[in-house]
Amino acid sequence: MTVRLLHSPTLARLARASGYAWAVAVVSAATAGAWFVFGEAQLTDVVMVFLLGVVLVSMRFGYGPSIFAAVLSVLAFEFFFIPPIFSFAISDLRHFVTFAVMFLVAFVISHQTKLIRDQADVARKAELLAETEKIRSALLSSVSHDFRTPLAVVMGATGALLERPPKDDDKRRALLKTAHDEAVRLNRFLGNRLDMTRLEGGALTVKRELQPLEEVVGAALTRLDDRMADHEVTTTFPGDLPLVPFDSLLIEQVFVNLLENAAKHTPTGAAIDVAARLADGTVEVEVADRGPGVAPADFERVFDKFFRANEREGGGAGLGLTICRGVVAAHGGRIWVEARRGGGASFRFTLPLSEPVGQDAPTAPGSSEGS
Repeated sequence: MTVRLLHSPTLARLARASGYAWAVAVVSAATAGAWFVFGEAQLTDVVMVFLLGVVLVSMRFGYGPSIFAAVLSVLAFEFFFIPPIFSFAISDLRHFVTFAVMFLVAFVISHQTKLIRDQADVARKAELLAETEKIRSALLSSVSHDFRTPLAVVMGATGALLERPPKDDDKRRALLKTAHDEAVRLNRFLGNRLDMTRLEGGALTVKRELQPLEEVVGAALTRLDDRMADHEVTTTFPGDLPLVPFDSLLIEQVFVNLLENAAKHTPTGAAIDVAARLADGTVEVEVADRGPGVAPADFERVFDKFFRANEREGGGAGLGLTICRGVVAAHGGRIWVEARRGGGASFRFTLPLSEPVGQDAPTAPGSSEGS
């Protein structure tokens, strides 16, 4: 079977025809309503009903159908309500003035409604353009800061090794470690942006397997061994915690993002706590820190793309938490943040113990780059 798609001009013609058809329907309804409610005795109210119909057509279908509705309204008013009824004959020439005023008012209403619609379209386009420019500027600023800084450090460290290699092994190792750490950071930033693109495009899938949650937490902590060196991390898992269906690579990345975000905002020496508990058919996970916390007004915004709650502390472009939200949602769970008693932030997310319908839901992992 061959399916032929209509070209856009054809669709446009159909849309216009639909508008004119609705104009006929609205005028017919106005005529019937005015006939049964007001009859021939209250012509002023009848005119108001017809004008209301013109307004409705103008608001929904635009200029052409509204003018068409105005012409039909004048004709229907003359045919059904002006003696002799059911005829276009006019016994009183004064009715010509009524028709002219009625059509003029209908025309003005249609024209003004068109102007309002056009202004609203312009405003929407301007708002969309401003939002696009804002995102573009944020992305360019992020790329400039997050890419150029690690590159500069890598170039400086490797340049020093090439031009005047230190004789001391410890100094050489320190320069190599600096270059390596910044290269890893650069790779993380780049991966974050690629993963965000895949997340928005639905390019990756979730592959759930029953497995212990403790193992994925341990893998995330191993990846962050250097970053967590200045913090004590405590984990609390109940002994009866069952196996949980999740994609280990994706959920590991969620933990990496949340833990690195906590380490970035938590003072040196302060503890970071990871806990899990059973809650209404799900496992609720908590990653809590003792940092400055998140303002209540930012509880929702902190998961938005490019939003950073603590600009003064620097960091990435605010994609890490956005990716966490996408990954958790693809598993059928939800993620949120709360103020922690005693100070700090508590990030929580849930993972259903039963697999939701549609096991291969689209998502993407993300490198850590918290808000």
